[in-house]
Amino acid sequence: MKLNKHRWRKRSIIAVLLLAAVVSLIKPQPYSQSPSAFAEPQQSKKTSDLAMPAEVETIEPYYLERLQAWQKAGVSKGTSEQTLPASAFTAKSDDADLRVETFEGKSDALVWPNQRGWVEYEAEVAREGLYEIWADYYPLPVSDGGNRQPVLLSVFVNGEYPFNEARSIVLERYYREVGRERYDESGNQLRAQVEEVSGWKKTALRESNGAYALPLQWHLKQGKNTIRLQVLQQPVALHGITIKPAEEMPSYAKAKASYPADGVRSGAPIVVEAELYDQKNSTSIQNVYDRDPASHPKSIGSIAYNTLGGSRWMEGGQSVAWTIDVPETGLYKLAVRANQNSMKNMAVFRSLYIDGKIPFQEMKTVRFPYDSGWKGITLADSDGAPFVFHLTKGRHTLAMEAHYEPYMPMMIEMDHISKELRSILLELRMATGNREDKYRVWNVENDIPGLIERLERIREQFVFLQNQMKSINPKTDNVTQMLKNGAADLKSILNKPNQIPYAKERIASVQESLESNRSLLADSPLQLDQLFVAPLDAKLPGMTSNFWQKTGGMLQSLFYSFGKGSTTKAQDDDVLEVWMVWGRDYVDELQRLVNDRFTPETGIKVHINMIQNPQMLTLANASGMMPDVALGVPANVPFDMALRNAALDLSKLPGADEFFSAYNPGMLQPLFYDGGYYGVPETVRFKVLFYRKDILDQLDLKVPQTWDDVYAILPTLLQNHYNFYMDPADYTPILFQNNVDLYTANGLKTGLDTPDAFKSYKMWTDFYNVQGLERVVQSFYNQFRRGDIPIGISDFNMYIQLLVAAPEIANDWAIAPIPGTKREDGSVVRWSGGANPTNAMLFKSSAPEKQQKAWKFLQWYMSTEIQTEFGLNLEQYYGETFRWNTANVQAFAQMPWKPQDLNVILEQWKWTKEVPQVPGGYMTDREIGFAWNRTVVDAENPRISLEKAIKEINRELARKQQEFGITGPNGEPLKSLDLPRMDQPWEGVDQLVE
Repeated sequence: MKLNKHRWRKRSIIAVLLLAAVVSLIKPQPYSQSPSAFAEPQQSKKTSDLAMPAEVETIEPYYLERLQAWQKAGVSKGTSEQTLPASAFTAKSDDADLRVETFEGKSDALVWPNQRGWVEYEAEVAREGLYEIWADYYPLPVSDGGNRQPVLLSVFVNGEYPFNEARSIVLERYYREVGRERYDESGNQLRAQVEEVSGWKKTALRESNGAYALPLQWHLKQGKNTIRLQVLQQPVALHGITIKPAEEMPSYAKAKASYPADGVRSGAPIVVEAELYDQKNSTSIQNVYDRDPASHPKSIGSIAYNTLGGSRWMEGGQSVAWTIDVPETGLYKLAVRANQNSMKNMAVFRSLYIDGKIPFQEMKTVRFPYDSGWKGITLADSDGAPFVFHLTKGRHTLAMEAHYEPYMPMMIEMDHISKELRSILLELRMATGNREDKYRVWNVENDIPGLIERLERIREQFVFLQNQMKSINPKTDNVTQMLKNGAADLKSILNKPNQIPYAKERIASVQESLESNRSLLADSPLQLDQLFVAPLDAKLPGMTSNFWQKTGGMLQSLFYSFGKGSTTKAQDDDVLEVWMVWGRDYVDELQRLVNDRFTPETGIKVHINMIQNPQMLTLANASGMMPDVALGVPANVPFDMALRNAALDLSKLPGADEFFSAYNPGMLQPLFYDGGYYGVPETVRFKVLFYRKDILDQLDLKVPQTWDDVYAILPTLLQNHYNFYMDPADYTPILFQNNVDLYTANGLKTGLDTPDAFKSYKMWTDFYNVQGLERVVQSFYNQFRRGDIPIGISDFNMYIQLLVAAPEIANDWAIAPIPGTKREDGSVVRWSGGANPTNAMLFKSSAPEKQQKAWKFLQWYMSTEIQTEFGLNLEQYYGETFRWNTANVQAFAQMPWKPQDLNVILEQWKWTKEVPQVPGGYMTDREIGFAWNRTVVDAENPRISLEKAIKEINRELARKQQEFGITGPNGEPLKSLDLPRMDQPWEGVDQLVE
């Protein structure tokens, strides 16, 4: 007993010392004293003292903040103009593969084909000031290694990024539509193809998010300045770099005063169909069909792509240009028939260009308010008087470009608030040990000095931002409502200050809501039907439909819905019925490919039908109304259908061996049942290690190759308030790499009751219990983008998010194979699962002749040629968001990946294998999840927790095996499932890895 008391005293002393150490660590960080760029003067104390976490202090300010600081410091506009030949660089990196040659008619062009490295120029500036930088460039075409993505650069000026947006500068490509007048057999218009408008282009450097209406300005000192261009994406040729001051833009009053007095003022309006544009700078800008009776041309009886945009023209920087022929010189007004009903109670903005220039300041930010339907909008001043434009006789170019500059002050401030909330959450986690102690009594004012004041400042800033939003959008929109709710939540938290340590989840919820709503401000959807260039005194035509027109249009649409509208008739017994669990855009593109390629080549008609939920297949099976082919189904569906004798065994069909040889055997495992394969992988959701190069370099950390390397970097990450991310729901990497099979070879029992399984399970859960990984991460993408979690394992979706929505860190992140386990021979195994999201399958219910046709269709659809064309077309029409992650590895390699990223993905692809499907296998995921919660959240012994899961899994497996006749009533085996095993990486990708 004395010994026990002595041990108790010793432990108490150690605990007190540890507590003292923790308290010393949670000393609040000093506040930043730099004034907020966007708070009103009387609000500066409330908005400027937002403390910033140490890890983001190196991030540059936003352009708008920097520009205001320069102007406040008295930096004026530059005075002189000069052009630097692109070939006259003064330095370059070793990995920049450059050629100086005559290219497309220009001598001494700098051709940069390999998308790597940097070049540096020196510019002598006579007078310090703000200058624009222009580039004379030529995006290299597909034949020279390019594709349909824009060129991205980063720009260093005098050894640093002058502002955050300098990390991602865009040089746009431009496109035109070809083959607009194409229709199917039912009269539905087919989507036009696009081709790139090739040639040399000259543009000012602008940031890739398209936030601002005008080109960026750069502060250059008097004397020598160095300008470094680093390529991030796409090969490009450069001919010259021009440095010049920004052109003066007159006010409307000044521009109007300069117009000649004579000229035409009356006559018929010039009508321009919005969908018949000359060029656009993004393939994702698309025409859409609209059923409104007043839309022209009509799209009621059959599909006609009669309008432009909507959600297909909503990203900053996206522009569309039209050509107009002006019959007489004179004064004109502009009007549009527009629909902006997506952003409720919020305005969106466009810049208007005439012949490549914004005519006056008021056209820099043209406001399109929310309305429930189509409206005629005349560009007019605040009093409703139309703006007057002087146009000369002849051809002119009219262009509109999306941006969200009026919202940028709020978006910047919201970003600062979000960082401050994260800093507060970090301090609360440190103070509480990331656990709630219900017996502790807090005195927050003394225990965490300054916390109450910081939250109060944030609450006041929420109110301030709410008022700013009201000044732009008088009616309450979603963002304004969020700000109102956030202020109320913070006020409620502050009402009980000593309960703040227990309000971490509420504060985190406010922060996440702020982040998600901030992104809404960058969306600018606008749908256009017609543009009108009318003489000043001319009367504009009506642009809205009345009640009777709308009613008539609805009745017409209803009538036609019973007739045509489908490219083929599903009732025709000779037509293959294909159900596709994808969106309408995927269905339309595949139907177009079928009509253009498959049906003419084979004579087989195909009807592609979109379904919302794969569970419809279960209902269809019960009702005897099955399709011939299903695409986009999850991995469990082919197995479930095979179990019920409804799916067709593809491995028994002619040519199956060659067909399946193109796929990783590990991805086929969940499609196996009773000796056959009942589906084929359609897409792949690869998993890789994402890491922030800038942060790891700052911490002097290397990318981990094994789990031992992860253990080694974790202390440094945690000491610097970072972490490593691993999805708590994904157990496959650690279990698979340690030779754990989820089921026994005969598929009748779980394989988790082995020493390797218990050891691996403990290793997995110890990452959260011992090593300090976050148990709940609301959005790894957001935290990775901000730099809070600079390294972690994620998948294809994360890759596309970063590629599309995080251009500001385009040069700061990379991918690597996931950490592996080193074997005795020194090699590293990197097994991982969860890479088989969608599959294709056929059905037994089809007649034998139709089964043959369906098999022919499936072979055609999954072929390298068609998968490549399908994927490239999707990205061409809808942008990078629609990158097709086909499971056909040959076609996958043809998508526009960065070469170094493709090598990493293919290297990890060879280590992919999935969890086999067995009757009752759904219980495995469920019980492993329950076991994780018991071990990590409830602190239960890992072995006891896993043993509970094993018991429940085996019980459900036994029940399902009896139900499907795999075992007898007493559990005796009647047949073996003989699950396939994969012990060696797939060699099918080796020929594609550089």
